[in-house]
Amino acid sequence: MRTTEITLGWKALRDAAVRATRWGWPVIPGTFLGANQRWYGRDDARMLCPIEDTWAQAPVTDRVEAYEVWSEHPYGVLLVCGRGVDALELPEELGALLPDAALAQLPVAVRPPIPRWLLFTATGSGVLSGALAQAGVHLHTAGSWVALPPTTVEYLSPQRWLTPPQPSTDGLRDTETVQHALLTALLRSGLGTGPGEDDEQ
Repeated sequence: MRTTEITLGWKALRDAAVRATRWGWPVIPGTFLGANQRWYGRDDARMLCPIEDTWAQAPVTDRVEAYEVWSEHPYGVLLVCGRGVDALELPEELGALLPDAALAQLPVAVRPPIPRWLLFTATGSGVLSGALAQAGVHLHTAGSWVALPPTTVEYLSPQRWLTPPQPSTDGLRDTETVQHALLTALLRSGLGTGPGEDDEQ
C-alpha cells in the first residue's frame, strides 16, 4: 500500500490501542479508511468492521502486542464488549440530560456524523431497560464491539472523547447504575413516560 493511501493519524490510532490495553480494555483491529476514501484491512471491506471474522476469540490485551499489531497498518481500534467493559449508546440529547457530576465519572465518546454518545460501563447483567430502549438507547455487551476514538466510523468523521477514561476498569461504574441515572434524567426532563414493567424494582 502506498503512503498516500494510508489514513491520517496512524500514530494516534496505535497510541489509542496501547492505552486501551493499559486500561484493561480488550481490543481488536478494525478496517480503516484510506485517503482515497476506500476501506482497507480485508478484501471485502465496505465499512468499519473487524478485520477477522473470528474477532471475539482472541482480543488484544497486551500493550506490546497492541503496539506490534497497530504498527502494521492504521487499523481502527475496536473494543470487544462484555469482557469487563460494556457501552451504552444513546442519542446526544439524552446524554446531555445527565448532570455534570455524572458525566465526570463516566468515560464518554462522541460518534459522528449524527452525534451519538457512547457511555462506557463495567460489564453487568446484559439487560437493557425497556424505557431506555424506547428512548433510543442501545446496550453493547457480550457478542458486540464498538469503536474507540480516534477511529473513523464514517467518511471524514473520527470519534472523539468527551470524557476520557480513567487508567483502569476499576473506575468504571456498573451498567445498571448508569442506566438508573439515565432513567432518572429522562423522567426529570419530562421526555420519559415512566418506567416499563421490566424497570420496576
